[in-house]
This record gives sequence, structure tokens and C-alpha cells, in this order.
Amino acid sequence: MKRLTEASTWAGLGIMAQVLANIVPGQYGLYLHGISAVAAALAGVIPEKAAAEKAAA
Repeated sequence: MKRLTEASTWAGLGIMAQVLANIVPGQYGLYLHGISAVAAALAGVIPEKAAAEKAAA
């Protein structure tokens, strides 16, 4: 569950949602675009743990 607090995880989930949005039928693609937007917003807001630890050292 630690991985859910890292920005790179949310960025990867957003990319996967975008890829799937182009594969599934239209009505489901709309939901996947929304999920991708939320994941991208979280990736932009959540700091990367490794970078924060390096800055503190």
C-alpha cells in the first residue's frame, strides 16, 4: 500500500487508463478518461518519496 502514496504510481495508472480508453467501447472509455484525469491530478500533487528523501539528506 506504500506504492499508492507515490506520484509515479498514479502517473502509470493514468497512462494505463488512457490506453484502455482507446480499446474499450465508447461509454466505458468516458469513465476511463475521467479516471485518467484524476490519476494525473494526483500524480501532480503527491510528492515523489525518493526525491523528498534525497533532499532531506
